[in-house]
Amino acid sequence: METRNHIKNGVEPESQTSRKQNKTHKKMKKTLLILVALALVFTMRVAQAQLINPGFETWSTDMLVPTAMNPNSGNGTTGWWDYNFFNSSLVGSSPISVTRCTDTVHTGSYSVRLQTKVYTPTSWNIYKSWGIPFIGHNYNDTLGILFDGNVNVTTTTFKPGIPCTQNLTQFKFYYQYKPTGNDTAECRVELVNHQTPVAGGSFKTGVATGISGWQQAVINFTYISGLTPDTLYILFSSSTLDYSPKASSILWIDDASVTLPTGIEQMLGEENSMEIFPNPACGEIQVQSLKFKVQSLEIYNIQGRLIKTLAASGSKTSVDISGLASGMYFVKAKTDKGIEVKKFVTE
Repeated sequence: METRNHIKNGVEPESQTSRKQNKTHKKMKKTLLILVALALVFTMRVAQAQLINPGFETWSTDMLVPTAMNPNSGNGTTGWWDYNFFNSSLVGSSPISVTRCTDTVHTGSYSVRLQTKVYTPTSWNIYKSWGIPFIGHNYNDTLGILFDGNVNVTTTTFKPGIPCTQNLTQFKFYYQYKPTGNDTAECRVELVNHQTPVAGGSFKTGVATGISGWQQAVINFTYISGLTPDTLYILFSSSTLDYSPKASSILWIDDASVTLPTGIEQMLGEENSMEIFPNPACGEIQVQSLKFKVQSLEIYNIQGRLIKTLAASGSKTSVDISGLASGMYFVKAKTDKGIEVKKFVTE
């Protein structure tokens, strides 16, 4: 009789314990699905800022120079590139400047070794203008460089940079340095949107690491625009890029990485809230915020390098630009409400 009272339509109802177990199972399943979704979102965010071959473990034989190897996956691929193919007689017979290193390694099996070499006039006339996207002027004829991008050695053409749609806070790498004389090793990084600078930073050292071994360099990105980046430029050089490079300077590099932001500096969206005049200018400009009180000003060149910092007060400031070369620059104004950025041109 008791059994018949608990059975209806031939189906025995769940016990109280079974109902609790089912609820717990459903709750755990829902939690697991949420965690998987969050992990997927996080993975996608990290992947957008992922470097290609960051530990320099992948190398391929140069298409034009079988004796040379490059830290990438082969001709026409995106990754780390150098000018080793200029060793070919077809493009100038210049020396090999980047090699795979096995005896000086931070982690893994390989690092990359850059040695400054004097290139031939034939090679230099081909590549010299390729420095403009990275350093704002022609390359020197004495180079030891490594950069990210896509190269086609059969047509001696390249597209600098790797895809990156994520704002970054830092670029890091490990290095050892052996300079010739007073030479300086450099690394320059830049985030751009359709070739318009968004953020950048640089690292320089003229100090030989010697017996101290591997050192870590940390480059902080300074933002000069609120645009979303689409490309990340990275350039390493075993010698100074702006002055007089010294042949035989050597830079070892390993284990590059990027850091994602925990918070992004607010950019004001007020249209026409800052004015710069005259523009184009020569000698001096006036920077005026129409709505906010300016606390400080920073001047950046088109590569994202900080040129000048000035204290400011009120809404209008005069800035001496007589020492700036002709070209495009950016003014970043820190105000009592956030950040304003505007470009100007010097004549």
